[in-house]
Amino acid sequence: MVSALAGAVLLFELLAGRDREELRPGEREERHGYYMDDATLTEMGADGKPRIVVNAANIEQQLTDDSVILRDLRLNYATADAGTWTVTAKSGRMPPDRSSLMLAGEVTVRGSEDQGSPVIVTDRLTYDTTADYIQTPEFVSIRFGNHVLGGRGLRANLNTGTLRLESNVNGHFTP
Repeated sequence: MVSALAGAVLLFELLAGRDREELRPGEREERHGYYMDDATLTEMGADGKPRIVVNAANIEQQLTDDSVILRDLRLNYATADAGTWTVTAKSGRMPPDRSSLMLAGEVTVRGSEDQGSPVIVTDRLTYDTTADYIQTPEFVSIRFGNHVLGGRGLRANLNTGTLRLESNVNGHFTP
């Protein structure tokens, strides 16, 4: 009788689990925390004015590592000396410590128009939110009016507006 009962339980388990598929570790979906569409995040400066404003089509927290994914984003960073910088990208990822923002996909950095600042274009860029500089090891193109500089690797201090290309620098200057 015990073996018949065990057989019935085994048969039930086999039939009940027939449509259930086991997910392998690589197939499991990442767990998500908060999710916002058409979101705006604002960090205030010591003067009480917005210092950093991020607009994104959507923002999603990843619970597995507490990082944040942003899509179709626009970041405005206000400085006292170099005006306002605007950064746009297709996507971004902010690690759990929130010390940087890794941007990818048609990354464009524009300085204040009134100060004749450059327009920087690259595929990937990291914005250090604590030191307020941007950097990339990728190829960059920098436009100053009619002039164009290109090179591999960039480091720029947003507060002072200074840019440094690392290697393979060449330019085209139109009079």
